[in-house]
Amino acid sequence: MGAVLALDYGTSRIGIAVSDPTRTLATAVAVHRAGRDGPVAAFVAALVRERGVDQLVVGLPLTADGRLGEIAERAKRFAGKLGEDLGLPVALVDERYTTQEAERLLRGPGRRRGRESPDAVAAELILQQYLDAAGAGRDGGA
Repeated sequence: MGAVLALDYGTSRIGIAVSDPTRTLATAVAVHRAGRDGPVAAFVAALVRERGVDQLVVGLPLTADGRLGEIAERAKRFAGKLGEDLGLPVALVDERYTTQEAERLLRGPGRRRGRESPDAVAAELILQQYLDAAGAGRDGGA
């Protein structure tokens, strides 16, 4: 079992986080910036190879009432295409409020404001949510 890579999808920036090989801890690692960092699939493929990733997670920005809006539909299409391009399974995770939580965390103690991107920290939160849920399923929730 390899690491998991998560993406916080956005039209201009995509935050990226990766798990450790034991799939216990998520860490913010990068931000892909449209128009500056080349094709997203190539950028992510390099991280997949470098980090030994065998699972992708993409944040699904549902509306406040849990429905799929236009941005969530875009994120779903993006996830499907990326998984197909890289030949990896993709899980979608409800990411409502992760950007606001990331910004709150960056203002708190223990984080260096300006050194971390809210987009990458949002991806870290999405990934940690996924890892925690998957871990609870593996150990029976104990």
